[in-house]
Amino acid sequence: MVRLVLTVVTIPLAALASPAAEPADWSSYNGTVSGWRCNTAEKHLSAANVAQLEEKWRFPARDTSRTIGVVHGTPVVVAGCVYFATATEPTVYKLTPDGQLEWSYRLTPRPANKKLDVPAEEQSPGVYGSVLVTDDGVYCADLAGYLYGLDRQTGREKWKVDTRAPPFPNPHPLNGSFASPILADGKIIFAGGAFEQWYAHKKGYKGCTGRGFVVAVDPRSGQVMWKYDVGPKPEPLDPPLTIRDAWGEHVFHFGPSTSTVWSTPSYDAESNTLFFGTDTHNSPRRPTPDNPRLDTDYGCAIIAIDAASGQEKWVTPINRGDIWHRGMRGYDPQTGRYLDQSIGDTPKVYTITRDGQAVRVVGAGCKNGGFYVLHAKTGAILAHTPIYRGPPKLPLDPPPDRRTLALPGPLGGLQTGCATDGRCVFTNGLDAILLGTQESEAASLAPPTAGRVVCLSGDTRCEHWRHERPKTVPAGRGLRLLVKECGDPVASGVAVANGVVYFTTTISQKLVVLDASRGQLLKEIAIGPVWSGPAVSRGRVYVGTGNVLFSSAGDFTLFPHQPHGVIISFGLPGDDEISRLGRRPK
Repeated sequence: MVRLVLTVVTIPLAALASPAAEPADWSSYNGTVSGWRCNTAEKHLSAANVAQLEEKWRFPARDTSRTIGVVHGTPVVVAGCVYFATATEPTVYKLTPDGQLEWSYRLTPRPANKKLDVPAEEQSPGVYGSVLVTDDGVYCADLAGYLYGLDRQTGREKWKVDTRAPPFPNPHPLNGSFASPILADGKIIFAGGAFEQWYAHKKGYKGCTGRGFVVAVDPRSGQVMWKYDVGPKPEPLDPPLTIRDAWGEHVFHFGPSTSTVWSTPSYDAESNTLFFGTDTHNSPRRPTPDNPRLDTDYGCAIIAIDAASGQEKWVTPINRGDIWHRGMRGYDPQTGRYLDQSIGDTPKVYTITRDGQAVRVVGAGCKNGGFYVLHAKTGAILAHTPIYRGPPKLPLDPPPDRRTLALPGPLGGLQTGCATDGRCVFTNGLDAILLGTQESEAASLAPPTAGRVVCLSGDTRCEHWRHERPKTVPAGRGLRLLVKECGDPVASGVAVANGVVYFTTTISQKLVVLDASRGQLLKEIAIGPVWSGPAVSRGRVYVGTGNVLFSSAGDFTLFPHQPHGVIISFGLPGDDEISRLGRRPK
């Protein structure tokens, strides 16, 4: 089914933004618009020397009293300069190649929304993704609903778009963004939506009325060029619909609602197509005699749209029947269906051989634990890895297929940041099948049981190796009283460069380096609480630290809580910044 749901604003096309000029740069969350998370120009670091990695600098430096907020997004590196934004103490930074501050820009706070019972601390303008750097601009989006365009050289604000108020098309009071922007077809592409799943369970909240969106913005003026809204517009449900589960009754006054698009889009210049994944439905549609379903094709789906106009090309649902919000159990024992199984991973654009022919595909990981390969032109599912469909209990019964990449769950599976070098796919993995899926909320506060990185062929038919993380001591508050050991999830973005795989671990708090051809462990470095994935550029590995995701300052947390972070640059001994770059950076 093809549908056109978009808002187009006709404006004269301003001078187009130019990409960062050199392929050795890591200029956005995924490094390139194709979503690979692979630096094909890296030649300095290799499997032969990467074990010598050492810390070259950190910002803020160890001997300073300066603090910065948590860095959750992958650092961006262009011409040796490092750009990033923080989730706490929300600020955008530019650092020189030797880790000195060049400029910073503080993000705009937003007052509490008393009408929606949303406190000020939950309206933080924090950035949870990466910035985008072009030849003349730095762009980012925050959870408070703002889109920003800054001058690359000075950090001065060029423009700011409020997605919660006119003239933004179809604004919503809970709009925000976890996704990172990309440059496509001369436009800055942002993704986001109404973050209602965290509020729909609140007493008196008459939701859900929002939708995910992808929007194209003119890089010079900040004007909206087109906006694509995910799924049909939510309408009043009169009388309201009620869904009952083990956690209670859930009443919905509007529907169907599709949650925020937290998948960073990818772009195929050859077909001028954008690809992205969608989140779960936060509220159902009203069933009709000709269609008794409560969901639509747009929840937990992969979607392709035209980059020039925002027109929809195809929609492929991955997890049917997925309707969920924070107050609902993440498993339905009647259907055997896990819920909140969204696609946050970027659909990576690459080519496989099928029946002797080269086929352009997009591949993406899903929170159900599967990696899916779709035909880029039609959206047809060509292959996927095995999915575990047994009940959420340990030991697993039935035992999972040995090629299962990760177990499903609201905080499980393949979260985001899988990588490819064009031949192989490298998936991260998080097993937390008990978390959020048990008959009561109290019983659902269970730690993760495993984490891993797996290398498989681009068509998923062959698994080359898997790196299973060893059990570790729980790092969250309170967990140590319940269990002596737990799994070590790999939830950050994987980075690949010159035959080497890099990633971070959430509980053991390490930067881990593997040989891409065999999966052999080459290096581990303790870096502290971390959710950021690494970036690789010109003989350096960069990673941000700190963590507020799925943690708090309370007595019980799943993951280590650290509201401040640092940027760390790793390189080889004796390698100074200027000789490494071969020139002074801009």
